[in-house]
Amino acid sequence: MMNKNVPIGFSQFIKRAWLDFTVHQKLEGHSPIKVRAALDHFLADQVSVGSNARRNSRQRAISILSKLWLNVPQPLDSFREEGLTQFKKNPENIRIAVHWGMAMATYPFFATGAENMGRLLKLQNEVSTVQLQKRMREKLGERETVTRATRQLIRCWTEWGILIEGANKGVYQVAPPINIDSQLTTWLLESALLASQEQSANLHNLVNHTPALFPFHLSSDYFTPNERLETFSQGVNETGVTFRQPPAEPSK
Repeated sequence: MMNKNVPIGFSQFIKRAWLDFTVHQKLEGHSPIKVRAALDHFLADQVSVGSNARRNSRQRAISILSKLWLNVPQPLDSFREEGLTQFKKNPENIRIAVHWGMAMATYPFFATGAENMGRLLKLQNEVSTVQLQKRMREKLGERETVTRATRQLIRCWTEWGILIEGANKGVYQVAPPINIDSQLTTWLLESALLASQEQSANLHNLVNHTPALFPFHLSSDYFTPNERLETFSQGVNETGVTFRQPPAEPSK
């Protein structure tokens, strides 16, 4: 079903080093204003070099990085804080999973792109930019912005080590899956549930049949409820995962 109301948002090429820099600045306790200033300095010789335009590519990149880690929507505060903890806990080769989860939770366009890439990769070993762009236009409308932003997504995923360009230009294979064998499993599954905008899901399906998590190998053995998620029985030998209900407000 087409949904033209999904905002693009994630429309800029973002390097993994920029994501890491933003998180390190946040972990050092700097305010969002200071982190954005540090990002502007850090990116000055990499993006829009010599430009002081208010909405140049560097400023758009900083806006994306800010929404990912600095100015998340209030309902995602706790989720973001645990993401920062998971970033500290996990080795460098795993940390891209944390950025992926934040992007899934904060940018519907990113989540839609990841879902469609995952679906295509289940059908075939290689996926072209043109194929993913076609899927995304079918979902989000025949907009040139969708085509351009999808191309940038693929550039990001290649630079992040998620995709590998094949023998033919513009055709990609998925890199060997990243094995997630810790509490990061729960957090990544939560990101998928947030992206789906569903209140609950079957745990087995969430682990094994979530196309948007195609870069990762997950196991339900590592799922543990947290302050936001709980489990419930769902038929014989089936477990469901749902968001905890907020405590009821006292009656006046």
